[in-house]
Order: sequence, then structure tokens, then C-alpha cells
Amino acid sequence: MKPGSPRAWMYSANASPEPLPKVAWLHNMSTIFPISTDEDFTIADANKEIDRKRVAEWVGSHTIIGKKGENLGSIDEWLSNNSKTPMSERMMLIVPGELGNPYRLADIGITDLPIIPIRMDGICRTYTDVMDGREIQPGVHHITLARSKGWWEKTQLAFPDKNQARKMSEWINNGRGTNWLWQTLDEGIISITNDLDFETPSREMLEWDGVEEWIEKAAPPISGPIINLNDITVFLHTRQGIYNHRGRVARCVHYPQRVFHLELYRRGSATQWDAAINTK
Repeated sequence: MKPGSPRAWMYSANASPEPLPKVAWLHNMSTIFPISTDEDFTIADANKEIDRKRVAEWVGSHTIIGKKGENLGSIDEWLSNNSKTPMSERMMLIVPGELGNPYRLADIGITDLPIIPIRMDGICRTYTDVMDGREIQPGVHHITLARSKGWWEKTQLAFPDKNQARKMSEWINNGRGTNWLWQTLDEGIISITNDLDFETPSREMLEWDGVEEWIEKAAPPISGPIINLNDITVFLHTRQGIYNHRGRVARCVHYPQRVFHLELYRRGSATQWDAAINTK
């Protein structure tokens, strides 16, 4: 990813939330900066559990890359030089949808937010059973999470401070209500990854017995450290939950926003959020 303006990032409500960055990044109002990560760390600690303090220290040591490929210093130095909240005081938030899109973050006034790629096992990204009609009619289906046996895919982990997290909550809830709430997951595996090219299971790889879906093929080995679930939060839609496609889950990697709305939506029902995934 080359540095560029977050306002110029490709975004369309019809394609929400894609495209999302594939690498670690941070932005200000004028530029998205790629971040170089330490691959030795992920290789050495593959499959070992680490806590929030260790993750924050590791991310803080990452190097920010400038427009000409120059070294702009570490994230810790960037945050300090710009009088921003240090990594040690930031939370970890999974951002599977628009809150991980540079255009949207700039739109709601959030900058200087480190975001890194992560891998989820046993969890997939899927759509809520409601629409957000603020920018397009009939609306955008925002992304939430659901359990998925044998599944693996990549998403993003953000490190907001309290004020940034509040702005995110206000935006996803449209400034009112509490349909989207902070939750701590009680299932699945979240790990740091530098393997940006691993393939998510295809639709044809899904097994279905009329009750349960699963992936028979063994998942690729986890290539990085595993983050303690107690240290991670995510916004989940706790009013109506996920879209239920006749007992099956409509995974975002198989059904882009527009395809989902035209081909699947309103042909199924809803699954309550707490039946779709376990939380603490």
C-alpha cells in the first residue's frame, strides 16, 4: 500500500466496507501511512498466547513509512510527537467493517489510529439483519461476527483511545441508541499474522448437514502469537443479530455487500446475536 489521502480511498456504500487495507497502517487527515511489522516476532511466538501489554509494546515499535519510502520513526514516537494517547493506554478493538476503512475513519474525524491485520479462526465476518440508510437507500448492511466451525479469515485490529472508541460507538449507533454494544468474545482464536496472502475457504469448501456448517479441510497453521480474548473487544449488533440465510451464515468473503442485498436479503430471517456467537 502506497501513502495516499484517506479521503481519496476507494469507498462506495454499494461495496461497503471494501476495499480494506491489507497491511498495517495509520493515517492523519492528509495521508495513509503503511506500517512495517516485525516478522521475526510473529514467527518466534507462533501459537503462543500474549497479553495486551506485549501486543501494545510490539505495535508501538513498528516503523511508519513515508510518501517516499522514508522511515518516519516508530508508532510510539509518532504518538508522542503528535501529543496523542500512548499505546499503553489504548484498547484493542476488532474492526471487521466500515470502522476499519480509511475513508470512514477520516469522515468521522478519527486519525492517528494504529491498525494491524489479524487472523480469526472459528469466527467469520457476516452481515447484520438491519440496514443503515444514512448515505444510501435502502441502506448499508454493517458487518458483525458469528461462529463458524473450522473457518479462518483475515480482518483488522485497531488500537483506539477512549475518545476514539467513543466516536466509533456514536457513529455505528447513528448518534443515538445502543444497538451496537461492546462485547468480549468467548470463542474463537485471534492471532497476529504477517501472512497477507493466505486464502479464506471457498463457498464450495463449506459442508452442510441441514443443521450445521463446517469446513472439513484443515486450516493453515497459525503463523503468529495468539491474543488473549479477555484483552479484545468488538462492536456486536445486540438488537437483532445476524442475517440467517435459511439456517446458514452469509459470509462476507462469499457475498459482497451488493450481491448479498440483491440475492440473499429478505429471503431468510434473523439469528439473535447471542445465539450466533458466545461472549463474556
